[in-house]
Amino acid sequence: MRAYALLGLMTLGWMALGESIGNAQQDPRSVIDFEKSDHGWFVLPGADGKLELTTNAVDVKSGKQALQYTYIAGKDVLNVILRLEAEPWAEGFRFWIKTSRPTIVAFAVSEESEERWQAAFWVGGNQWQQVTLALSDFERAEDSPRQNGKLDMQDVAGIGFVDVGALFFANPEVAILFGEQKGTRMLWLDDFEFLSKAPPRPQRPDSVDDFQRDYLTWIPTQGVQIRKEGNAMRVEYDSPIPGIFAVLKPIPVGSLKGTRGIQVSLSVRNMTVLALVVEEEDGERWQVTSEIGGEEKTESYQVLWNALTITDDTKGKGDGKLDPAKIKLVSLIDVGIFMEMGTPSNRWVVRSVQKVR
Repeated sequence: MRAYALLGLMTLGWMALGESIGNAQQDPRSVIDFEKSDHGWFVLPGADGKLELTTNAVDVKSGKQALQYTYIAGKDVLNVILRLEAEPWAEGFRFWIKTSRPTIVAFAVSEESEERWQAAFWVGGNQWQQVTLALSDFERAEDSPRQNGKLDMQDVAGIGFVDVGALFFANPEVAILFGEQKGTRMLWLDDFEFLSKAPPRPQRPDSVDDFQRDYLTWIPTQGVQIRKEGNAMRVEYDSPIPGIFAVLKPIPVGSLKGTRGIQVSLSVRNMTVLALVVEEEDGERWQVTSEIGGEEKTESYQVLWNALTITDDTKGKGDGKLDPAKIKLVSLIDVGIFMEMGTPSNRWVVRSVQKVR
């Protein structure tokens, strides 16, 4: 998303103290537990907000203190906290995070070479969740210069967190999907750990998402709740009135190059019509609908690209030809509500999204 490009505003030229806690084991380990004041994190100069340590038990995951960031969400307002020191031997990161509102958070890494990387994840709001990231989870920022195309921890100039949702959702153009997001927000961080070994995950080259991570990379619309359920994503909504109930997944442009389509495995409690929608770089959106659900058994349905049709509202934005290599967003939308074939209360469990070669 374009909001990710704003990570390029990070100016990493400041000095800060760091805290490194080692042990005598063979594998190095470093944890920032925020029990001391010299934790090394600060607010990006020019960004909004106040950073402090809190002793409020509800907002502390372990120990007596956690990091608390208070800021204002709004269009063109950047919310970023940084730390300049990172462990050069790290192969990953693990931390506990909580936000006062459901949002997208990106963890960013900037190299001395000016190449910048980020890994984005969904935070459900008002509950602690653990996030474990491997270096392979990071993607180069949209506006980042290309150097060696590899995240090199020995070249790291700084790391940071940005509330992408606070910026992106504040845009009036997307408020209809995500609701009003302006106002004061808070982010809490505890037990930030540098990992000497990357978290083990199965290598599945044809996977768009197999939900093996301990976090989700999908974005729900207003009124929709998502959470991890084993190695799957639970999607749930229960509203007295119809709405746009959907989940969206940004994907790296080019990742679907050479594919013939996509296959989704999921179970749906109540019968409805589900639309699979993809969006290209030029703004063209393409969709196909399928009747699904009613027995809560896992179903797999395969959609080939040649079965999709362009949406009326995006005709003329591009060349009128669907190119899988240009797809940047995949969405699942309950459209049965608008066809009198569904209800505004339903539950899905999405188990996998795979490429069709």
